[in-house]
Amino acid sequence: MSFSRRIAVCVTNIFFATSAIAESDHSVAFDLASEAGYIDNFLYQANNEQNTAYYTLASDLSLSLKSQQSAFNFDAKLASHFFTQFEDDDHTEFTLIPKYQFKFSQNQLLYMSAVWLNRYVYRGTGISLGEAETLFEGDEKGNKGATIGYEYGTFESQGKLNVEVSYHENKFTTRRATTSQLDTEILSIKSSFDYLLSEKTFLAFALDYEQTEHPNNTIINRDSIAGLVGIKWFTTVISELNFLIGYQQLTFDDSQLNDTKAVKWRFDYIWRPSDFTQVHIMSNRKFDESYRLTSNYRLAKNHQIDFTHDFTEYWSISTSVGVKNEKFISAQFVESEDYLFSTFTLGYQHSDRLSVQLGYHYKSLDSKNELVDYLHNKLSLKVKLKL
Repeated sequence: MSFSRRIAVCVTNIFFATSAIAESDHSVAFDLASEAGYIDNFLYQANNEQNTAYYTLASDLSLSLKSQQSAFNFDAKLASHFFTQFEDDDHTEFTLIPKYQFKFSQNQLLYMSAVWLNRYVYRGTGISLGEAETLFEGDEKGNKGATIGYEYGTFESQGKLNVEVSYHENKFTTRRATTSQLDTEILSIKSSFDYLLSEKTFLAFALDYEQTEHPNNTIINRDSIAGLVGIKWFTTVISELNFLIGYQQLTFDDSQLNDTKAVKWRFDYIWRPSDFTQVHIMSNRKFDESYRLTSNYRLAKNHQIDFTHDFTEYWSISTSVGVKNEKFISAQFVESEDYLFSTFTLGYQHSDRLSVQLGYHYKSLDSKNELVDYLHNKLSLKVKLKL
């Protein structure tokens, strides 16, 4: 589906949603944020690290309209980033996401959404890993897509079914002579079924299909199918568990490339020992898109722990620690990269409208190619205002 057609569909949905809930509850929120900080290795280099100060101006507009049967939400984010030592990398990112849902009955829900976003890929990361100094600025990447889904059942039902269809187009808008090889058009169909075993325990099944096309590199066009089985556990408000495991298989259109499969899993656990503390543990493994010109696809494995705690009504902390292993696979070789990252945020809520955050971010890469290894640190101070 062309982008213009998707825009027409979105406009139609917005009109329908607005008409259907003209006399409904509604809310509008507008946030402004300003962030300033310091980066010690802006180009993600193994040697000759270069630092810079930076500042960011961001806004977030949220619109919500709700009635007894339907709801419409619209979210628009805009952020401009500026760097004192690397002015060529100054850039602006945006995200637009409209969502609509309609309840046919207590246990039947239709939902749809669209997305249009633009992201900046910093020099020395992703497609330009280890090549930051060969570029004058980073790359820009856009995503346009739409999703429609149907859900039958609730947490109180004996069974719960969800079917979702989505289409996304991804492309770099810079250095097209090189980056056009990474353009993708992805059609995916995801389905899941949860069967109630006991009061709050479900036996979970998931079946996902994905068709990935590369308009400018058709040799790596492929289909993906994944089947998972596991358990979902919601015993109390204290803890929640989702764990599914199975296989994912890739089938390439070109007979020169061998089909491949691997174990896939999704693990998600939330523990709330008190009203003020939460621990979130996540882990997953799956085949995914490659963002390198030298590989056909990648096998990604991620593990992460998030911790949040409110000391008082005003002071809070949040921290995350994660590791990621990515294998970039082609017909000739496999490249493996290991990432370690962590964040720490100290927050102060001055009032309902004003908050301040002091943050630290760390990221490192370890690979067999020592020329691309790096350590990256960032300190930041953020002020957020709700209007």
